[in-house]
Amino acid sequence: MFKDIWNRRLATAETSRSGLETELAKVERDVEQFLDRIAQAQLPSVIAAYENRIRRLEERKIEISERIANCGRPLRSFDEALRTSLDFLANPWNLWASERLEHKKAILKLAFADRLAYVRDKGFRTPDLALSFKVSADIRSSKSKLARPAGFEPTTPWFVAKYSIQLSYGRLRVKQV
Repeated sequence: MFKDIWNRRLATAETSRSGLETELAKVERDVEQFLDRIAQAQLPSVIAAYENRIRRLEERKIEISERIANCGRPLRSFDEALRTSLDFLANPWNLWASERLEHKKAILKLAFADRLAYVRDKGFRTPDLALSFKVSADIRSSKSKLARPAGFEPTTPWFVAKYSIQLSYGRLRVKQV
């Protein structure tokens, strides 16, 4: 499931990349058109206006090129990202114990669904945990109904285990085993 989501995000990033490349090509065409207009222009004010426009387009080209360079390239591999996420879910205290304020802010965003509610003279209210922590708490509790304790195969009824049912010549015979 996580791998499918990862692949969909990569595909979305690739679509964004192709859109940015199209936009970059359009900006380059616009620059060429303004350069042609400068060659034909004779008024200094018109030439200055074209040069300003070309400068803005060149800045836009640099911005788009940087976005293309960073688009679709994950910071970590899928396995690394998944392992980091599962380690965090297993023990968020390890990250909270860090001295970095960014880590503590990340914990608050990841562990709680909403901002922590605070009432004057009473303190913090009961927080609403994020879905990942609710699910892990349900899995750890005995309320989990993911699989029967006996296994996945259906249990064999007593009658079938004790007796053999045969059909011969249109007659049903039950024989004890």
